Amino acid sequence: MVVGTLPGTIYPFLFNYLNMEGTQVMSATVLLNMPWSFKVFFGMLTDCVPIWGYRRRPFMVLGWTLCFTMLVAMTCMDAGAPYYPDDKYATMDPHDLTPEMIATFNESAHHVGGKFVFMMMIAAIGYVAADVAADAMMVEVAQREPEATRGYTQTTLYMVRTAFIMVSNILTGFAFNGKEYGGDFNFSLSFPQLMLVLSIYCFPVIPISWYFIQEDVHPGIIFRDYLAELWHLVQMRPMYQVIAYKFLAGIFENFSVTCFDPMQAYWAKVTPLNEKMMTIVGNGVFAITLYFTGKYGLQWNWRKMHAVTIVSVVVMEFIVTMLTTWDIARNQWFWLGVPVAEALPNGIAFVIATFVMVELAGEGNEGAVYGMVGSPLRRDQHRHCR
Repeated sequence: MVVGTLPGTIYPFLFNYLNMEGTQVMSATVLLNMPWSFKVFFGMLTDCVPIWGYRRRPFMVLGWTLCFTMLVAMTCMDAGAPYYPDDKYATMDPHDLTPEMIATFNESAHHVGGKFVFMMMIAAIGYVAADVAADAMMVEVAQREPEATRGYTQTTLYMVRTAFIMVSNILTGFAFNGKEYGGDFNFSLSFPQLMLVLSIYCFPVIPISWYFIQEDVHPGIIFRDYLAELWHLVQMRPMYQVIAYKFLAGIFENFSVTCFDPMQAYWAKVTPLNEKMMTIVGNGVFAITLYFTGKYGLQWNWRKMHAVTIVSVVVMEFIVTMLTTWDIARNQWFWLGVPVAEALPNGIAFVIATFVMVELAGEGNEGAVYGMVGSPLRRDQHRHCR
């Protein structure tokens, strides 16, 4: 819920409500995604530093506690008035705006967004820390599965995660589709009210992470020996090839433009509700793809499938971006429909990459290996779910 909702507020709240510039909105997106890039360090911490003899559960509790604290803090903050007192001003030609109209704009709205972005980033650090510990435990379980069915556990977990991200999109789609958010509803929640809802969802996860998860006591590990073993693993050909690929893929597959949200709002004229509805459909396709790939894709040629999926996504992204840029097809359903189609190759690529990570991880370094190889992967899934 939290992982799907916080990034989902960027377009309706930061861009439409506060009217922050495209560069600021893109910076907010980068800041929310940045903690995923440090998964390897969170993984090393949870591998090497057991708390009360446990390596995973305490970090899950601490992570969700930090996230919950930030959500409560944002609940108590004032979002202020929207930048435009009347939503019709947002779509008017700048030359048609009179000095009297401009005088009614809330110029301080731009400055309000910064503190919310900062606190959302801290909340993201919390749920990433919890996610790393949970992923490391998932790797331990997945490695115990029979070879013929290995991958079922991780596929099931990611299906559940995607399902709740769909729920979060429904929440933000209806709660943030008021006219002040660029939608067409006469009702909406304020940003602090939405944070209150997330706080209510987040709080039970803290005791659940401790009392409902079974973990064996671990004596700890000598950090020097841990680094030596990890370095030996990194020097193995399969490992450094995958790391090199993930590093380069993280660079070339995650290029973004600062004008993405302005294009979506002013050229494609996308409403928050329609954006969330199509995101829900895309996540549904993504979840179904996870299931069928996990069930039937274990014996596929992973290299060829990964290459095919990457080329497919690039071609589809190119078509929709170019046709919208050159005013050949500026339609919100065309703009939103192509990412739904991309969910199929993205889902296949995502599952294949998680299979590879489970096979590479060794005993005792599950968190670091999964974090090292999976950082670009989680950013990509996170961007897709947004």
